[in-house]
Amino acid sequence: MIPGEIIKSAKRADLPVILKKLGVNIIEEGKSFYLHEHDSLKFFKQEGVWLYKWWSCGETGDGIQYLMNHCGKNFREAVKLLSGYNDTSHSNQFKTNQLKKRDNWKTKSSKIVRISQTKLFGSEGKKTLSYLLIERGLHLETIEKFHIGWLPENNQMPSKIVIPCYNSKGDLMRVKFRIDNPVSNHGRYRVMKGSNTKTPFSSNISINKPVIIVESELDAILIDQVFGEDIGVLSLGGVCTNLSIQVISYLNEKIPVNLISLDNDKAGQASALRLMKCIKNTYNWPIPEGFGKDPTEAYKRMNLKNWILEGLKKGGYNYRSRNNKK
Repeated sequence: MIPGEIIKSAKRADLPVILKKLGVNIIEEGKSFYLHEHDSLKFFKQEGVWLYKWWSCGETGDGIQYLMNHCGKNFREAVKLLSGYNDTSHSNQFKTNQLKKRDNWKTKSSKIVRISQTKLFGSEGKKTLSYLLIERGLHLETIEKFHIGWLPENNQMPSKIVIPCYNSKGDLMRVKFRIDNPVSNHGRYRVMKGSNTKTPFSSNISINKPVIIVESELDAILIDQVFGEDIGVLSLGGVCTNLSIQVISYLNEKIPVNLISLDNDKAGQASALRLMKCIKNTYNWPIPEGFGKDPTEAYKRMNLKNWILEGLKKGGYNYRSRNNKK
């Protein structure tokens, strides 16, 4: 455990100096600083402690939190970097424990995914498989491609759809559960303990390709099925998810247009407006009223591909001419 005085020292460290050493491009403005890529993200000193506030995204915190949220550091690494604290014995043991936990999680989560796939395609999973095919609009090939599965009720654990999420390297980073029959006042979605909850689920995102941003992983998978590799898809996994500065910078600098298609309810549109303040090249394109709240609900009532193509056109991207160039 890191001593309390070390943590206090980290919070009082010269954050701007450390950020510059990390290659973060910050601009001095009087006694404060702002991020070059996003001038609404300010760094300022208050009562001897450096803080940051991202006005357009409604995010605030101290130096430790900034390094954790936007520089890929864990708590111990952030404190060490800010304070110079380096207990080698503790640090080495911590790294060993972290690697062991990560390996154990990968083993356990991969096993759960494999079992869930077997259950989904077995006799017990017929009802859920039918739901995925008919109600969610997914093809068998898509279900297999994304390793979607299902687990029956067991030891007071409810039955649930299993949605594994992989990073750009193909490593399993998160396992999400969609509960079949959630208890009143409990959410339908849960995440397996130990999962990486900060990195958004994405598919086919690359430079100069349009991206559509949706709320749920299943929405993203459906759109991936419709367009294949022609359009990148990014799922927030929830309306409260904050994208990292690295992700936002990539979307701003490398993507021609970001089509925001979050749920058309109040929470979804509030999140959409927040994203539009952070990502400059965006066009808000929710499902029109009367067709459902999200792409999955709308797929039976409208042609999703034509709807997305129309949104891209309104956002200033000519998808058809791009195809003609191939």
